[in-house]
Amino acid sequence: MVGTSETAPIRRVAVLGVGLMGGSLALAARRRARVHDVRGYDIDPRATEQAVTAGVITRACGTPEEAAAGADLAVVCAPVRSVPALVKAALAADPPPRLVTDIGSTKAGIISALTLEDRRCFIGGHPICGAETSGVRFAREDLFHGATYFLCPTDEVPPELYEVLHAFVAQIGAKPVAVDIEAHDRIMALVSHVPHVLANVLMSTVGGFEASGRRALYSVGPSFKDLTRVAGANPPMWRDIFFENREALVASLRGLAGELTSFCELLESDDESTVLERIEQTAGFRQELLQYEDITPETLYRVTVRIPDKPGVLSQVMTGLGNANINIEDLTLHHFNRDVGGDLILYVSGEETAVTVGMLAEELGYAAFYSGGAGG
Repeated sequence: MVGTSETAPIRRVAVLGVGLMGGSLALAARRRARVHDVRGYDIDPRATEQAVTAGVITRACGTPEEAAAGADLAVVCAPVRSVPALVKAALAADPPPRLVTDIGSTKAGIISALTLEDRRCFIGGHPICGAETSGVRFAREDLFHGATYFLCPTDEVPPELYEVLHAFVAQIGAKPVAVDIEAHDRIMALVSHVPHVLANVLMSTVGGFEASGRRALYSVGPSFKDLTRVAGANPPMWRDIFFENREALVASLRGLAGELTSFCELLESDDESTVLERIEQTAGFRQELLQYEDITPETLYRVTVRIPDKPGVLSQVMTGLGNANINIEDLTLHHFNRDVGGDLILYVSGEETAVTVGMLAEELGYAAFYSGGAGG
């Protein structure tokens, strides 16, 4: 992996919450990132016992502090409302871990619960993957393979810690993408939380509807089953997610309600041509989505960005690239000194992307240049 020589290797990982996601991350850390010491903590001791027996973790710990002590990376894999307390517990370990992250689907509430000092060692994370099963017994090492993995660094995070997490995420097979906290929560509200609300509302409506003595629930087809696949999933967890991200979720739902009203008006006015245009447009978006997911880098270009040694600069650059949908295949940081700063080395797929990265960096006020090929 490009850039790992510049980063102290991760030798010990702590997983706080050993369920499907935590267990899968532990397996990926052991088998893909070659981490030999993976310790686990869970509120249910049976989960960690099962994880040790199955070879998911190397050691079960009785407290989050015990698991996190001396770790290079502690990963909180727990319900969103439990994350701040577990982050604080991890940072209270003796010695504290070098870096703490989480995998929750909301970020603003977590960050607001942390002190400025806590934020120096914390980077929010969110892998866009999962499964319908739950529990460590269903853990698998390839769960993160090819998945977008959002990283939400704050201005307080040192650049070298971001590099550590970026490298680790890439090693377990995911695609790390930096995004600011507000954008993350707004995007997740629309692409993840809204579908769960719609699935629940649709299932509830159909479940209680009858016509001529026939329950609609007994007349559904494959499209209904596809749309409602996540209905009723893990009620306590999704209740917490809805309320932790309620501001962004309500805004998304109200926007969607407006779109539904607009569609009703098109039907009422017999506007067949506009309805057809809407369907054709969505078909185009669907095709774009499928093509985007099939993208595989063929040629790596190296982009060098000269950045000063100031708080928040790395977060500013990486978030800007993430907001522009730039996929960073790998990165490394060459730090010279406090006065000069250093070079942020980014590897991207294709010359056009390299040019765009350079332009975006220069718009932020940082000199940038690129060369063709990974060895260029």
